Amino acid sequence: MSLKTGGRFYRRTDVKLTLWYVLTFVVSATIICGFVYFRVKNQLTKEVDRFILDETKELVETFFRTHEDETAFQDFESHVEGRTLYPIYFQILKENGDVVYASEKFRKIGYEAKQIILENARNGKETQENFRPPQRKRPLRLISTPFRKEGRLRYIIQMGTHLKFVRKNLSQLKYNMITAFPIVLVLGTLGGWALARKSLSPIGYITSKTKRITSSSLSERLVPRGAGDEMDDLIRTINDMISRLEDSFKRMAEFTADASHELKTPLCAMRGEAEVLLSKARGAEEYQETLAGFIGQFDRMNQVLNDLILLSKSDSAQVELRMSPVRIDLLLTDLLSLFQALADQKQIALTAGPLQEVVLMGDKIRLQQLFTNLIDNAIKYTPEGSVQVSLDNEGESAVVRIRDTGIGIPGGERDMIFKRFYRVDKSRSRETGGAGLGLSIAEWIAHAHHGRIEVESELDRGSTFTVYLPLQCDRMID
Repeated sequence: MSLKTGGRFYRRTDVKLTLWYVLTFVVSATIICGFVYFRVKNQLTKEVDRFILDETKELVETFFRTHEDETAFQDFESHVEGRTLYPIYFQILKENGDVVYASEKFRKIGYEAKQIILENARNGKETQENFRPPQRKRPLRLISTPFRKEGRLRYIIQMGTHLKFVRKNLSQLKYNMITAFPIVLVLGTLGGWALARKSLSPIGYITSKTKRITSSSLSERLVPRGAGDEMDDLIRTINDMISRLEDSFKRMAEFTADASHELKTPLCAMRGEAEVLLSKARGAEEYQETLAGFIGQFDRMNQVLNDLILLSKSDSAQVELRMSPVRIDLLLTDLLSLFQALADQKQIALTAGPLQEVVLMGDKIRLQQLFTNLIDNAIKYTPEGSVQVSLDNEGESAVVRIRDTGIGIPGGERDMIFKRFYRVDKSRSRETGGAGLGLSIAEWIAHAHHGRIEVESELDRGSTFTVYLPLQCDRMID
């Protein structure tokens, strides 16, 4: 395996998970084995202590049954000297530490009583200790027990036995653990590897499937496993993302086609008019009239391009709102005065409803553009009747309503009117010079101010556009 291949192997997620599993297993197994070892050691030591205390009790009973002299200790020594499994070592001390009697085996180990043993005995406490005789491999377990009579400390009985079998059992336990550890480690590693591979197998499916999805195959979706786990959540999230991308690509394709058509139509019309104009000699007045028409077409195309640039910047978060306090009632009053001449020309009653005094944080230029588009649309699509603009302060929002008695919007098209280049009545929109971008821009401005636009309409009876703008909107567009 080359260095590059080996590095790639160790970067694989399943390998990393397996290594972490093995590391966790080794640490956990070591802790558990250590706990079991010391637990068994403690339990075996307690069993030896219990045996020593039983023998101490027997010595005390022997001492009481006979004359309280050295003969009782000699009888007890002769009674236990034949034991080979757990040989008994004992010694009797006075309260000051002087030796009263010591068995032959005890004298050979070279033991000297410590001061702490005497202090504990005077306080009525037993003392357990491990003592390793010189030139011997195995330690002894000794327990020093105070013996009182008539409330007074008379003797200190020190008795012990070797820990040969304790050490032997612990050695066997340690050997078994060391022998079993590699086997369990190998099995645990294989199990961890299999578990990691099984857990990550859906990622391989997701990877191979998403590699095949391109802009021309965004209709494809990943199939959830039905396990209801995190992988299914990931698959559903990816499917949602693909759906959003598909919608974005569709809107982009529609937008490109509509923009091309919107710009190509006036260009073709202008070319046709120019060819007709050049087909024969014409008077200066006719040339001037045609050129004036060209200027009107240029203005219309320039407006479309400006709107497209604005929407493009808004999509890429390049438009920054210049926030400042804005008197919405004064802004609407100015716009009504501006549109009054157009309304009079169409013989439409343009009126102001209640205009409460409302101040909010916003971009004055953009808000003016928002309401200009809505009022302009209301007048354009109202052949006869009236247009009314009102402003109310409803709690935390300023609410602007623009009502008209125009052609209205069919019920099935209300959700479509904010799409770019969308027109309810194509022929009428062409006559009025609309490109189908005004409502898209209005909706973007409302959203940029953390507001919204709602529409109520009846066909041939008019529409009501309601704009909700929060009074505290001091954040820039993201």
